Amino acid sequence: MLDNRGFPQEPAPHDSPKPDVGGTRPRPEASAGHEGETSLPAESGMQGLTLLVAEDDEISRQLLMVCLDKAFSQVFMAADGEEAFALFCRHRPDMVLTDQMMPGLTGLELMQKIRATGASAPVVLITGSIDNQLLLKAINTGVERFVPKPLDFELILQTLNNVARELINQRLLEQHRQREVDMLRTQNKYHAWQQESSRRKERHVVRHDLRNRTLEGADGGRWGINIAYTPHDILCGDGYSVRKLFDGRQLVMIVDAMGSGMSASLTAMLATSFFNYQVDNVHLWESFTLRVFLTRFQEYLASMLLEEEVLSCGFFLVDLLAEEVEMAMFALPPLLLRGMDGSVRQVRGQNPPLGIYRREVLISALSLRGVVDLLVMTDGVTDAPTAQGSYREEIEDDFRASPTMAALLRRFREKTRQEDLDDLTLMHLRRLDLPCAWNWTGQAELTLAGLERTGADFLRALQLEADLNDAELDGLEVALTESLTNAYEHGCLGIDGTEKSRLQRLGAYDETLQSGDVAQGAGIVLSANLWRGAEKPLLIVEVRDHGQGIPAAMTAAADDGALNGRGLQIIARFCDSFFIGSPGGRLLMLTTLEGGDLYADSVPG
Repeated sequence: MLDNRGFPQEPAPHDSPKPDVGGTRPRPEASAGHEGETSLPAESGMQGLTLLVAEDDEISRQLLMVCLDKAFSQVFMAADGEEAFALFCRHRPDMVLTDQMMPGLTGLELMQKIRATGASAPVVLITGSIDNQLLLKAINTGVERFVPKPLDFELILQTLNNVARELINQRLLEQHRQREVDMLRTQNKYHAWQQESSRRKERHVVRHDLRNRTLEGADGGRWGINIAYTPHDILCGDGYSVRKLFDGRQLVMIVDAMGSGMSASLTAMLATSFFNYQVDNVHLWESFTLRVFLTRFQEYLASMLLEEEVLSCGFFLVDLLAEEVEMAMFALPPLLLRGMDGSVRQVRGQNPPLGIYRREVLISALSLRGVVDLLVMTDGVTDAPTAQGSYREEIEDDFRASPTMAALLRRFREKTRQEDLDDLTLMHLRRLDLPCAWNWTGQAELTLAGLERTGADFLRALQLEADLNDAELDGLEVALTESLTNAYEHGCLGIDGTEKSRLQRLGAYDETLQSGDVAQGAGIVLSANLWRGAEKPLLIVEVRDHGQGIPAAMTAAADDGALNGRGLQIIARFCDSFFIGSPGGRLLMLTTLEGGDLYADSVPG
């Protein structure tokens, strides 16, 4: 059985209903369920939609008709892939449920032919087994969900109902774009629109110029900046901005407006907006200093804040070439700093919160020499309630154990009461080149089979060196396969995001990958190392090719859920973080190896 994300889990026993007469017929009126029947999910979103079912087994078709004919307005049954495609072209159903193994066309081949017509009907795939290759191929061709064999009709209903709701939501969104005024006809819809507008505004105001990008430091060393931003409510009292200055330095702000609701949200967004405005115009200054920047920021706050309002925030001017950070922290929790030897210490801010009354600002300098990473956070993290008190008593130990921010957040979620959390914002500045306890390098043969062999060789070598649980091994295999395929597409075949979408629509994507028509001088190198400076080892995997690299816009698209960048979405799902660099295409993937640890029960995401 698959979980609600579409990944395999142990199937639960299920008594299948008795077969009824199959065929194509409209949905009869819903009636009270009888003993032994499959029940419809509460508030089902499937009524009014049509469904195409492709299944070569006659008994399974009959059982599926019994299961589904009350849920949909009409169900079209096909005994093989060719018949299913003909029915799809004739009736254009809203959704498709197809077996993978069928004569004529497999489920994925049927899916490719449907997509080649330009149709976007969601497809749910029935399969007896899902390996990683099938999973990646299905995701890349646009399959929405998976259901396992033997058939579990409750699971099928639940899966189709979830897909139907997403389909309906997508159609509603399209209607909203065409006729926005229709959403204002009722008070509830108006409030929903206002809430979504607030979310969009917050996402627009907060900035990360350097998301998933490697940054150059002293002696050619590389760094990266991660942000975790988790608003508790629609109106968030936190804000952040990570900006690249004209002189190559980075300026980071994290803000936490005291209070809650709309007032705190407005304060945080106005403060973040003014910060961005200053950064956008800082090239007009004769010279840039953090002190002058903060003076102007205080002048703005004096005109914007109410007398009783204060702002908890931090400003960090990062100079990676000089390996130094100038910082001014105002009532933020202490930042955490980790040395190369794994030692952790706290660095406290020296300024009270900012208000309408100006005062002298204390700016301190922090050396990054010998530093692996530093973590800055708002008090929503440290004040989060735990069974023993608050997370401030746990965070230093968890940071010491966690070489990545994602690993720290897994521990945070395990120990805190999620229903009582406030807004959370964390900034993690980390070194990407670390002294390694183990390393591995391989030159990949430029064929799909060659890439697969290189990945398998690496995983075998890693298993001899490190303790991996099954979820970590599976996740690494998926991320590794996707990253090598990306390097092959972009760096060897010259396929960008637009061309990949075109090939997928034409059903020619797989054929192009198999063609082996690589550019002259192309190559792919896979390398990895283990850093054991934290309690849990950190695996850093790098895939290098000779292409142009992945555009920065695509890394943003991966975070936003766009179609282009789905490969990066998969990579982000199965590793703690990733960074894109140059020259050529360079993809760095970081994963904490939890081994048999409690926190590794789920695949990192």
